Amino acid sequence: MASPIQKVVIFFMENHTTDNAVSEAAGVDGDLALPPAPDVVPDPPHDHAHWLTRDSAAPGGARRERYGRAHLPNLYRWMDAFTVCDRYYSDFAGNSFPNHAFAIGADAEWTDRNPGVTYAVSLKTPGVPARLVAAGKSWANYGNGFAFPHYQDPLMHVKPKTTFAQDAKAGTLPNVSWVYAPGGQDFHPGPRTKMSASDAWLGQALTTLAQGPDWPRVVAVITFDDYGGWSDHVVPPLVETFPKSKDQYRFGSRVPCIVVGPYAKSKYVSHVQSSHTSLVAFIERLFGLPPSPNPDAARRTTSPDEHALADCLDISQKPLPPPA
Repeated sequence: MASPIQKVVIFFMENHTTDNAVSEAAGVDGDLALPPAPDVVPDPPHDHAHWLTRDSAAPGGARRERYGRAHLPNLYRWMDAFTVCDRYYSDFAGNSFPNHAFAIGADAEWTDRNPGVTYAVSLKTPGVPARLVAAGKSWANYGNGFAFPHYQDPLMHVKPKTTFAQDAKAGTLPNVSWVYAPGGQDFHPGPRTKMSASDAWLGQALTTLAQGPDWPRVVAVITFDDYGGWSDHVVPPLVETFPKSKDQYRFGSRVPCIVVGPYAKSKYVSHVQSSHTSLVAFIERLFGLPPSPNPDAARRTTSPDEHALADCLDISQKPLPPPA
């Protein structure tokens, strides 16, 4: 059966775990014992070294609090209607940049931190956008997907677009979109960001998508790049280690993942293991793309253990409407 899904939208938010943001969703393996977190919090440390000490007390370890329905009414409205994945892991056991790269190309070439003055990053193999273009498909970086300029292939350096809402209203979204929220509305903890404002931005973006002409042929995935220094009670499987230190490289902690659209399963919780790599695998399989020329990326997306979010979708079902 040919898939009716023609467009993929990935909302890539910032810095929360499944326990921290999804515990009140029905059927999810969360931690309801965690106390509520305030609307604005300092940014907890969340590099690889702190991930290794996450079971210690904060600030050296992870912060143990959570957000519920009262904090995140928009996110919960979509979780209540569609599919929530509670075994979805960040790929890198640490902070943002490697996880951004995994969501674009299923590999970060062993980077272990964010690029900076003393840590230059130049990713040799382009991400899945290069293969989309070769197959005659379109893509876009909406917002500030900061990993794209760090690929050597200039095709990946497309200027970020700021017109997601306009394109969604017009039904002119490309085949694949990576969408990043504005600073202060991207869920990233810190003095500039309110969780309530971030939830409002995401709710408006999803409503705009749902009310536009693309809804009948879209699947959207809402996920978060890394654990952000928050606790999560599920111990992530050890699937890859750093070649030299043998520290855990993959997986990192669980992060929220919500799959929505007319062919997402209704009121469903997926317990199937998945990660940011699954986004790339899903795109490859949906559009019949060859695997990456990067052997590590190809090994991950073609693995028999990689289900590419198939458990979250049913293309034979009667198309679902957006939540009321």
